[in-house]
Amino acid sequence: MSYAFDYGHAILYETLWTRPNAPESLLEERIYDRLTRRILVRPPRVPLEEAAIEVEYAKLVPEAKMMFDWAHILHRQTYDVWADERIPLEEKDRQLAQVLAYYKTRPDITFSSQPKSMELMDGQFYSLAFRERFPKFNGLIWAYHWLQIGLYEPLLVGRNVDERQALVRATVARFWQMLENAPETMPYLMPMTAAVSPRFAERYPEISIIFDNLHMMHDVVSDILASDQVPRNRKRAEILRAIELFRDDTSHVTTVNAWRQMAVGMGTHNQGGPAVGFLTALPTPTVPRGMSMAGMDHAEMDHEAHDDHAAHAAPAQPGHDGHATPAMDPEMHQAMEFIVRLLSDPGSKPGSMPTPGFTSSGRILRCSSTFR
Repeated sequence: MSYAFDYGHAILYETLWTRPNAPESLLEERIYDRLTRRILVRPPRVPLEEAAIEVEYAKLVPEAKMMFDWAHILHRQTYDVWADERIPLEEKDRQLAQVLAYYKTRPDITFSSQPKSMELMDGQFYSLAFRERFPKFNGLIWAYHWLQIGLYEPLLVGRNVDERQALVRATVARFWQMLENAPETMPYLMPMTAAVSPRFAERYPEISIIFDNLHMMHDVVSDILASDQVPRNRKRAEILRAIELFRDDTSHVTTVNAWRQMAVGMGTHNQGGPAVGFLTALPTPTVPRGMSMAGMDHAEMDHEAHDDHAAHAAPAQPGHDGHATPAMDPEMHQAMEFIVRLLSDPGSKPGSMPTPGFTSSGRILRCSSTFR
């Protein structure tokens, strides 16, 4: 499915750049329907050459394309390490340290591993343009990002192959549940790793911060391309400016603790809910859809009381890797089984969903083609 996500981002940027005066229905209806009913249902099985899809956009800002491509490789290598049952649990941290070090060998196209404040995404003169014009497609992008960061959590939490497979299936099915009544059932705020996959973020904060910065940059590019406040002859310059801000370690930087507080303060339920331990029903947002989070004191925001979905997991106990993982209580099992049943119910989703699978060695072979 990650290759389908790549297509979705590529066709979005190409459409915003090449057809700026097209009616909103082109993205909100025609392209959205093609993505959710065809491409996500039967995703590509090999990596895409995005330049063949986003031809003109790739010419406009090849620098941004290269940054996105390099970070997406980090995403997939992180999946591979945790999905491969042949790698001993005690080796996974060392392997990911090597993966991160390799990612950093290209400082010209790496995202900063310092957390950035929401001011960088939501406090610019062009901010919110995309989500206000295209709320359904924006929700789809945020649902994409929820799943991308959310799939790490079941891999860490599951205590054996069968449990990891069941949890991954439930997380993928939850993504499809988000598309049932778009945009109302989609995330209302940009999903952040520390909220959606807190155990992964605790264990790998630097990688998690890079992923959040990557997803913020996706939103920024969409806003610049969609905004009437950015003249066409200034689009490239503004995207290049954003690239520099996301690469450096000093601009709009906050502390790791503030980054975690921001993720929790925004409300997990407003970001699509947690990737594991969720209730059967989707969480109820408590903020306006797509609201700006710039300049808000997240530490003072009291969303935790509303996060029944995030709090539903049972108290942590020692897990398969020596780290704390939640015990799956009967109610959580019931919720998970309900979500998994969506996989086999063609009437509850846009199309017939592909299902996760494992190789004979136990390695995840394909979770809607998320894993290679």
